[in-house]
This record gives sequence, structure tokens and C-alpha cells, in this order.
Amino acid sequence: MLVIGAGIAGLAAAQALRGLGHPVTILEARDRIGGRIWTDEDGVDLGAHWIHGTDGNPITELVERLEIPYSYVGGDSSYTGGFDNLDLFGPDRRMTNQATKNRTLELADAVLHELEQRAELARKRELPDVALAEAIHEILASRGYSQEDQEAVRYHLNVILRDDVAEDADKLSLKFWEDGYLVYGYGDSILHRGYRCVVDALADGLDVKLGHVVQRVETGEGAGPVRVVTDKGDFEADKVLVTLPLGVLKGGAVTFDPPLPEDKRSAIARLGFGTLNKIALHYDEPFWPQEQYVFGYLCRDTDRHPTVVISMWKSHGKAILVMLLGATLGRAMEGWSDEEVHRYATTVVRDLFGADAPAPDRVSRTAWTADPFARGSYTCIGVNATPRDIGMLAEPVGERLYFAGEGTNTYHWGCVHSAYESGLREAARISGDTTLYTPPSAETSRRQRRDIDRMKRFARLRMSHISETDLKERVECLRESVDPYGVRMFAPLVDNELETLASMFDELTYVPGESICREDDVANGVYLIASGQVEVDFGGIYERVVMGRGTILGTHDLFFNARTTTATAVSDVELYYLDHYRYKTFLYAFPDVMMLMMADLVTRWEQLESVLGPTAVSGAQRGFPDSLIEH
Repeated sequence: MLVIGAGIAGLAAAQALRGLGHPVTILEARDRIGGRIWTDEDGVDLGAHWIHGTDGNPITELVERLEIPYSYVGGDSSYTGGFDNLDLFGPDRRMTNQATKNRTLELADAVLHELEQRAELARKRELPDVALAEAIHEILASRGYSQEDQEAVRYHLNVILRDDVAEDADKLSLKFWEDGYLVYGYGDSILHRGYRCVVDALADGLDVKLGHVVQRVETGEGAGPVRVVTDKGDFEADKVLVTLPLGVLKGGAVTFDPPLPEDKRSAIARLGFGTLNKIALHYDEPFWPQEQYVFGYLCRDTDRHPTVVISMWKSHGKAILVMLLGATLGRAMEGWSDEEVHRYATTVVRDLFGADAPAPDRVSRTAWTADPFARGSYTCIGVNATPRDIGMLAEPVGERLYFAGEGTNTYHWGCVHSAYESGLREAARISGDTTLYTPPSAETSRRQRRDIDRMKRFARLRMSHISETDLKERVECLRESVDPYGVRMFAPLVDNELETLASMFDELTYVPGESICREDDVANGVYLIASGQVEVDFGGIYERVVMGRGTILGTHDLFFNARTTTATAVSDVELYYLDHYRYKTFLYAFPDVMMLMMADLVTRWEQLESVLGPTAVSGAQRGFPDSLIEH
């Protein structure tokens, strides 16, 4: 058995196969193991740095089994150390107060909410994909934000995209940039001695041939052994596991004879491969607040500067500051002279800690795009790509050529645990021993977690602006609310949950005769009648009906591409309105309501079938009118 690449995917697979008695040789182009895991002599992780999502993460389980010390640093698997714990410095070079800091997040939340609404609509209607940047530009243009507010929004977008996904928005898919991405439990952790100790432990006892640059993989047309051609000779094996980074596959540095299948080559071309570089500033001793882990940098143009500066004193006891530069900014930095890097980084530090901050003893940096054995940092979903392309990349070719690495993990790509899991997956596939790998089954999607966090922040913001009397009135209306079929949707909720939901509704008013919605309009939200009367026309399916206070409409419409019925104000009407995307996010957080809705939906379907007959119901599935379901 041959494994190409001594990164964590290759090491994990080789160690698992060796444990089953399979002879394994690893061919590694570099003069070191680890691949994109690289801890330097000062203990700085120049590549992989964190265990993203500590609880339940297989890397957490691995380091605990190996007795490798680690510490929890907080965060939410997207913000380094967590935005709540970050000291944010603004254009005046001063640390912002909590209100200002929260406002930057509120502005970004509003944009991200609309961005996710657009992405969901594009997926539901199967619209053509566009670059994420196109949608961001349209949203910002429509909101008319000041330059300062736009900078605040871009700061948060850069944290999420440039520094987490490692790519610019113009190279990411609006529809699928994080579709289906699963995260483990909240919070990130660091390894006290760096990630190198993990790969050292995994490499123990393995046959690793360093400095062997693979040039060609020949599977031939028959069923014989696979030949791997390197710059130091040829190797043959019955099976070969390829763990080359996606960037290397995209660059064509290794040829396959015969060529890889067209579907796999197309997936490689569509997928993106981002860059996340680092600048490390080394000092004799810390001159910054020693108990602070992360400093947020919003002092200058955020598109041209890092968003965070990380203190290794807090996490490792080392007087080192680390900056993250992702995507275009990180790639540009690779072309700067050492003097330019020193000047740039020192400027950032002095903006944060004052003009008297000392110059660093030395500055080190990474250049992952220029690295011929990486060509970047990790995989992302490019425009017109989907996570299915990652699945295609993971598919073996016949029963002799297999693929692993972070870019082959459809559950989550771009992290150490992504690569580690993929190595175990292929070891299980190659050996036939299914006990080696169990796919993640109970994790949360990253989008869902972010949506829930935004929803809760939105509710807290709303509650701070709603009077106690108004909130109480909303809660009572929700508590009494029933859908047109008499189902009390929110009966399972306790008071604080009702308050959260009630705070999220907007208030709308209508005069007699005014249309609230028209037949065949696209359904986009939930309506709760607070006062007045509304006539609903069921399009001839049922008799028209006049509904009053406490009636809730539109709750089920988010489950499919629903259309509305005609609803008209009979008197002066006050409605509470909540868009479907926020309502869906609320259901993520409070699944008891979701279960009640689903039970109600099944009951209505059964009632409808008894009235219309199974043939009519079956035909309606192709374009089921909203009037039969909701109104």
C-alpha cells in the first residue's frame, strides 16, 4: 500500500491500516511531515492552528488519548476566540466601547440575514449561481450605509470569509459557500506545543520517505499494480491513496495516466482553494495586555489590513503576536519584501498599542500559495461549485486509486479534523473494516448555528427597544394564537421563548379594503392578526372567512415554494409580521414548535385526502396551492 502525502490525512490512514497489519509506505515531497500542519522552532503554528469546535471533535478525542496538552480559548468556530471576548480598536486607535462594538455586529447581522435569505431563495428556485460578492454589493448599495458603517460590515465579512473561509467573496458561491458544512461543539482550542506533536505521534512507527516528489501516477488499463513515479525512483503497490492538496491537483503538478475521470476533473476545476497566511512578530517580552487573547483591528481600511492580532502570550506563554491575512490580501503579502512586511506589521501593532510600541526582534511569515506542495491553504466552494464536487473528489477510481484530504470531506472541509476523518474513511474503505470510521451524525450546520446566533442577537436588540407593555401585548397575542384550523402553534413555548419570538415581529397596519397579500404572490412570511378583521379568499376551495385577533397565517409556507391566497383588510388592521428566514431560524432553536407544525401538516393532508380523494391529492403535489395548506 502506498500513500502519497504525509499530512494528517495520509498519516491517519497509514496508521489505521498499519494497525490492521497492512504494510504501508508514505511518499512525502517535503523534508518534513505534516503538510499544511507546520509548527516552527518557536512553537508558532504556521498552518493549522486551532481545534475548531472542541466538544465532540475527533481531534480533541485524539489529543486526549495521546495525552497532548491543549487549552480552550473560546469562540464559535468562526471568530477567533469569540467576538464577545475580542477587544476591538476603531479608527481613532482607541478600544471601542461595548455599544459601538455591538453596533458593528448589528449592522453586519442585518446584511448577513439578507444575504442568507437571497441564498435560500436561489437554492429553492434553482436560480443560476452568482458570486457572493455580487449579492453583498447589491445589499450594501440598497442600504445606503455611511463609509464608516460599510467598513464595520466589511470587517465582519472579512472575519467570516477572508479569515475563516480563506477566500474573497467574488470567488465564493452565493448558493453553496457553506451549504451543509457541519461544526462540532462551540469553542476553539489550541495545543500548547503546537500541532506538530499530533503529526509526530501519528507518524510513529510508519515508513515515511521524505523528499520524494511524486510526478506521475500510472494505473494502466489492466488490473496490475499502480506505479507511482517520483524524482527518486518508481514505486508500485496494489492500492494507492492520494492525499495531495486540492491546490496541487488543480495545478496539474502530478499527472495521472490514464487521466482522472471527467467528473472528477470537473469537480477539481470548479472547487476553490483559498489562502490563509500569517505574520508572526517576535519580542523579548509582552508590552500588551497579557490577559487578552485577541485584539480586533478596525483602525484602517479593513480590506487591506488584518482583522485580528492574536497574542501567543495568553495561550502559549510566548511574546509573539500573530496576524492572519487571507485570500487576496494574504496572496499579495507573499510578494512583499521583508522590509515591507516588517513596516506593515509594525504599523498595525503601533495602531493598537501606541507609537512607543517597540519594533519586533524579528518577523516571520508564511507563503502557502507559493508553496509548490500546497498552492494555498484549504478548500472552499467556488461559484457554480457545490459540496457534491467535494464528494466527487472523494470517489475512488476503480479499486486501486483512492483519495483523502480536507478537500474530500463533504461534512466539513478546510480543517484538521476534516483531513483526519477523511484518512480514517479511506482506511475503512480500503481495508473493509467499517469500525475505523463513523460519519458525523449529530453535529450542527455552520449556517444554522450562525443563523441562530444572529436571531438571538436580533431578538435581544428588539427587546431593548420594545416597551414592557408592548412586549406583554405581543406575548399574549402569540399565546392565544391559532391557525385557521384551530391549532395552537405556540402552546409548547414558555414565557421567555414567547418573548424571544414576539420581539422579532415587525408591526404593519392596513386600512379597510387594502390588500395584505394577493393570490399567487410568493409567500415570504408569517402574519399574526393583532387587531381588526381580515377576509381570506381560499380561491374557491373553501368558503371565504373573516378572521380576527390571534389568527396566525403563513407558518407552514416556508416548507416549500408556497404562494399566498388573497387576504384583505375588512377594518383597520394591525398585523405582526416575521419573514420566513428568521422564523425558520427560530424553529431551529425551538424544535418543539417545528414538531407540532409537522404533525398539524400531516393531519391536514389526511383531511384533504378524505375530501378530495387520493388521485386529486397526488396531482396537487406538483403544484400544491397554498390555499389548501395554509389559508
